[in-house]
Amino acid sequence: MTARRRNCDVLIVGGGPVGGLLACLLARGGLDIALVERGTRKASSAPDGNGDTRGYALAAGTVRLLDDVGYWQPLVTAAEPIRAVHVSRQGDFGSVVMDSKSQQVPALGQVVPAVRIDAMLADALSATGVERLEQTALETLEAAGDERREAVLAGPDGRHRLAARLVVAADGTASATRAAAGIEVQRRRYAADALVFDVRSARPHRGRAFERFTPEGPLALLPQPGGRLNVVWVAPPEVCEERAALAESERIAALQERFGWRLGRLRAAGPVARFPLELVRARRLYDRRMVLAGNAAHGLHPVAGQGLNLSLRDVAVLAGGVLAARDPGAPEVLAAYAQARKGDIDRVATVTDLLARGLPLGERLVPVALRRGMLLLDRIGPLRQFWAEQAMGLQPLPRRILRGLPPVPRETGTPASTAARTGEGK
Repeated sequence: MTARRRNCDVLIVGGGPVGGLLACLLARGGLDIALVERGTRKASSAPDGNGDTRGYALAAGTVRLLDDVGYWQPLVTAAEPIRAVHVSRQGDFGSVVMDSKSQQVPALGQVVPAVRIDAMLADALSATGVERLEQTALETLEAAGDERREAVLAGPDGRHRLAARLVVAADGTASATRAAAGIEVQRRRYAADALVFDVRSARPHRGRAFERFTPEGPLALLPQPGGRLNVVWVAPPEVCEERAALAESERIAALQERFGWRLGRLRAAGPVARFPLELVRARRLYDRRMVLAGNAAHGLHPVAGQGLNLSLRDVAVLAGGVLAARDPGAPEVLAAYAQARKGDIDRVATVTDLLARGLPLGERLVPVALRRGMLLLDRIGPLRQFWAEQAMGLQPLPRRILRGLPPVPRETGTPASTAARTGEGK
C-alpha cells in the first residue's frame, strides 16, 4: 500500500548528527526538507534511558562551525574542553604534547556526550519544521524525470513515494541509499575491534586527552564532564572478546597496565560496548540528483578521533553549495562538492589508515619511525603548527554563507522552511 506521494526539495536519508545538522541548515535556508530515520529521536526534555555514555570529540573547527550556525550554545554546559593532547607510545619515553595555550586558542576541541548532541538536534529539527519520517527505511531509488529522483520508503504506516530535487545519503557505512544508487565502495576490515567505556581517575584529568600507541593498536582516553574519561581501546577482535568478558576489575587492571599511572588509579564508570573497525570509501561521492555525506562516503578507523569532524565538514561544504544554488541537485553543484571535499577526505583517510595498519606491526620499523616522528613534531615549530591545525580541523569552510542563515528558531513548531530565502551572505 502506498501511504502517500509528495515532492520536496531535499530528501535526507539518515537521522544521525550528519543528516540532522544538514536538515536544519537547509530548512533554515528556505528549502523543503524531508528527513528519513530508522529509529526515533528524543528531545532534550526526554529522559535518557539508553545507557549511552559515548562522547564525541569535536575539533576546534567543528565547534566553530556549530557556533557559526547557532547550535553550539545549547551544548556548552555539557561540554568538556580539551586543553591538551598527550601522544605517547607504550615502552618509549618520547611523547608529544599539544596544548591550547601554545596554539593561542581557548581549547583544542570539546568532548560532548553523544546523547546531548542527539537531543539538541531533535529540538532544532522540531523548531525548523523539518518533516521527519521515523522508523522508516529506503527501499529503492527510481527515476522521476530530469529534475527529480524518487525514493520509495517503507514506514509503520505503509509506503511513501517522495520525489526530491536532491537525495542525500547520510545513512552510515552500510548505506542502503548508496547501494540503491549503484555506487561501489572500497572496504577493508581491520584486524581490530574497539572497546568503548568510561572510567574515573584518582587524579583530575584537567581537560587532557591521551592517545597512546601500543603493539595491539591505539588506546585513547578523552576527558568527559564530571571527571570521567571515555576510553576507546583498540585491539585484535579475539583480544577484545576476551576483555569484554572479563570481570570489571580485571579489565581495568589490564587498562592500567597499558596506560600507566599518570592519572593515578582508574576505576570503571559505565558499561562496555564493542565495535568492529573497518575502512569504507565510496568510489564516487555523487550520482544523478543524489550525493553522499558522512559515513556513507567514508567510514574511518577511530585513531585520532577524526571521523565525525570530517563528516561535519562534509555537511558545511554541501550546505554552503546547495544554499548558494538555484537547483540543489544540479550536476555542477554536486561536482563542486565532490571536488571541494576530495583533498580533505583523502588526507584524513590515508593518515588514519596508515596509523591503523602500521602501528600493530610492533617491534619492527614502525616504532622507530613513530619515535622519530614524535621527536620532529616536538622540536620543529612549523611542523608542529601544521599538525596542530590539522588536528583542530581548521580547514576553510563556507562561513559567510552559513552565518547568513536566518537566526535559529527557538520555539518548537516555528518552521524556518516556510520563510523566503533571504540570499544574505550568498
